[in-house]
Amino acid sequence: VVSGGPQATFTGQVAWRATVPAQSPLAETRVSMGPGRHVVSYPLRDGSMMNLVAVEERAAWAEEGWQQSGDPEQLRAVFGDFGGPVGPLLDRVTQVGVWGLFRHPVAERWVRGNVALLGDAAHPTLPFLAQGANLALEDAWVLAQCLCNGTVQSEYQRLRRGRAVRVIDAAGRNARKYHLREGPVRSAAHFALGLGSRLAPGQMIRQFEWIYGHDVTQP
Repeated sequence: VVSGGPQATFTGQVAWRATVPAQSPLAETRVSMGPGRHVVSYPLRDGSMMNLVAVEERAAWAEEGWQQSGDPEQLRAVFGDFGGPVGPLLDRVTQVGVWGLFRHPVAERWVRGNVALLGDAAHPTLPFLAQGANLALEDAWVLAQCLCNGTVQSEYQRLRRGRAVRVIDAAGRNARKYHLREGPVRSAAHFALGLGSRLAPGQMIRQFEWIYGHDVTQP
C-alpha cells in the first residue's frame, strides 16, 4: 500500500453511460441541464457514434465501478422530459452502464519506495470537467522528468498536488452549476449563461484557461 486514508463517500450522484449511432455526421458536443440532472453527448469514431453520459441526483446508493449494467427503460424514464436532441439519443439506447459517483480524498502519499501513484490512483476527480485522463497524462510527464532528474521522492508530489486539487474542486463546483434547482437562482444563472454565450462566447472558455492553457512540458 502506497497511501492509506479515509474511505470514499457517495456523492448522491449516479452516472449512466451509453454509445449510440449518430443521426448525422455533423454531431456536436452538447450539455443539457435540468434540476438535479444533466446530459452530456459528444461524437466518437469520426462522428459515426455518439457518447452519452447522463447524471442524476438520487438518494438510492449505486455501486461504484464501470461494470454495472443499467436498464435503458429506466434511463428514459429519468431523463425522458429533456427536450432537444436528448430524446432521440435516449430512444436509440439498447445497452447502458450505471455507476455511483464517489468522492475520494487525494492520497496523502504518492510515492513509496519504487512505487508511485498517478492519475485517479493519486487524486480521483468527479467527471464534470473531463480532466481525469488529462491529469494522468500530466502526472506521467512530470513523473518521467523526475525519474530522469532523480527527484521523484522529493519533487513529484510537490509539483503535481496543487494543480490536481484545484481541478478536483472546480469539477465539484461544475456539478452544482449543472444541477441547479428550480427557482430564482437557477433562472438568473441560465439567463446569464445564455446572454454570455451570445455577447461574449469566448468568456466561458477563458474562465478555464488555467486548465486548457497549462503546458506541463514547459518549465
